[in-house]
Amino acid sequence: MAAQEEEYGTLPPDEATDSDDVRNADGDEVVDPPEDWQGSDKFGMSSEEAAQGESLDDKLAAEVADTSPEQPARDPDAQEKPDVKLPEDDTPEDGSSFFPVVR
Repeated sequence: MAAQEEEYGTLPPDEATDSDDVRNADGDEVVDPPEDWQGSDKFGMSSEEAAQGESLDDKLAAEVADTSPEQPARDPDAQEKPDVKLPEDDTPEDGSSFFPVVR
């Protein structure tokens, strides 16, 4: 038995668990290429376009809004007020505040 282990390495062939031999799915499947080109049709792929630079109008046209119809845009300067006042809101357990409290 020892001679057979030395001849084949760690395990004899009848005990080997190579994924190709036992045909298990261990993640070595072939990955399909994408259906279309990802970045080759964008501006700046050629050396001439890269040296020229993209115009601001083209950059702005490529932007996508961060809002959706379900979630309307909100004013970033608007003050959001809490709906419920908690009992802890006006309780100075740890002393007075280091900073002025604006309400």
